[in-house]
Amino acid sequence: MALIRLTGHLICASAAERQAVLCHLPAHIAATVREPGCLFFDIAQTADPMVWSVSEGFATQADFDAHQARASTSPWAAATRAIKRVYEMGVAEPEISPETDADIAPIDRLTRAAFGGPDEAELIAQLRTQGDLALSLVARLGRTVLGHVAFSPLSAPMKAWALAPVSVRTACRRQGIGAALIRAGLESARAQGVEAVLVLGDPAYYGRFGFSAKAAQALRTPYDGPYLQALSLSGTARLPAGDITYPPAFAVL
Repeated sequence: MALIRLTGHLICASAAERQAVLCHLPAHIAATVREPGCLFFDIAQTADPMVWSVSEGFATQADFDAHQARASTSPWAAATRAIKRVYEMGVAEPEISPETDADIAPIDRLTRAAFGGPDEAELIAQLRTQGDLALSLVARLGRTVLGHVAFSPLSAPMKAWALAPVSVRTACRRQGIGAALIRAGLESARAQGVEAVLVLGDPAYYGRFGFSAKAAQALRTPYDGPYLQALSLSGTARLPAGDITYPPAFAVL
């Protein structure tokens, strides 16, 4: 992953420098957060009125470089060029953890954007409302949700979950965030005694995690076909045959 995180301080040496920050900062923040690769951009005054704390996140080094190039010719740069900056910058790893109440709205927005419509977001909301969201994990950097994965319980001959949906912020795709979420979810499922996980999706993608259509052949579901895949978490090569019932929320799709 190549997420970029910058933290530090902007330190004014005079009332004139402080006034320059106060005057130009709102427009600078507004322009930066509109950049597609900007994940968050927080500049806040500290207890010392001459010092601002800075916390920035960008999807890639190229996105950060594009931000720097744009900002270097902006009114903000011209007005604050002489102000002291003490920054640390480096590659960051997202934190993966269970969703909190504060994540619900960002998950909804992320899912709608990732799928280009409301269906998957409404599925997650109904699973949550109906008590059928067995596991909901988010990947975040700072205050920004970058990705999400949901698992829901199945009625099956064994303890089983369904994996769906998986969403990653557009600017952060192809950095392994979705894969990290899936692996974390499968690890949690295994720890909770789940014996099998089913997914409906691209075999080439999910095959890397051990899912296969062959493993799902003995199962009967509303979604039978080449895109239905299963993964045994119990160590057995063959899953027991039987009917699979999905939570009612899936009927919406």
